[in-house]
Amino acid sequence: MPFGSEVALTPGLSSLEKMYIQLFGVPILGLRIRARTILSFLDRVGLPRRIVDAGCGRGVITLACARKFPAAEVVGVDLDDVQNHHNRDIAAQLGLSKTLQFLTWDAMKLPELGTFDLVIATDMLEHLKDDLGGVQMFREALAPGGYILIHVPHLTRNTFGWKRENWMDVEGHVRPGYTKEGLTDLLTKGGVQVKACVYNYNSLETLANDVSKAITGAKQENKGLYAVAFPFLMLIAYFGSLYRPHNDGSGLVALARKEG
Repeated sequence: MPFGSEVALTPGLSSLEKMYIQLFGVPILGLRIRARTILSFLDRVGLPRRIVDAGCGRGVITLACARKFPAAEVVGVDLDDVQNHHNRDIAAQLGLSKTLQFLTWDAMKLPELGTFDLVIATDMLEHLKDDLGGVQMFREALAPGGYILIHVPHLTRNTFGWKRENWMDVEGHVRPGYTKEGLTDLLTKGGVQVKACVYNYNSLETLANDVSKAITGAKQENKGLYAVAFPFLMLIAYFGSLYRPHNDGSGLVALARKEG
């Protein structure tokens, strides 16, 4: 089953849209690239009993966690109440409502502090003016020994040696990204111990993502053209996924632990 194909269950989609998503999975290239690396880290966090996906959006990573850890309580938190309503409807259709819930909540004011074994935050810190406060919030949400799993853009985009500042024209960005050292330092100052910090978005993935943004403007524009291009962009990104960049990726994934 293609990743994110459950999005086809979203109310209001046309038959053609549903068929397309069932065939290719959720057609959001950047999300697919990010999720591939994020989900690969889940084997390192043991068997979490409670998981929160902070800023869950369409909930596809949240759903993936619910499938990966069927005995866990999984919570997706986002301010978009309409999207959360759709996410809850999808979870019900998949028979996951008993262990999976979606809450309309500020991710910087998480409920039930000190009870989560895993906090996931995908491309959130670059939206926060007080990113240190965000990390500290996540730490407070964790039970002792719990993990934070974070994805952020790197400060620069790299495409076969061509480096330039990462995007600042995406809605809500207050900084273009982080260096590996800067992200590690931020997490350490936030009171968690960094266990791993790796690059993702290698040159092929970055190239595919650049073309994707050129078509959509990061605002879901030109849907017809994007629908035609998306399978080819996914193919480029797939070949990119066969190797991980060592020191020049356009994104970063970090896993950190709350000791004690």
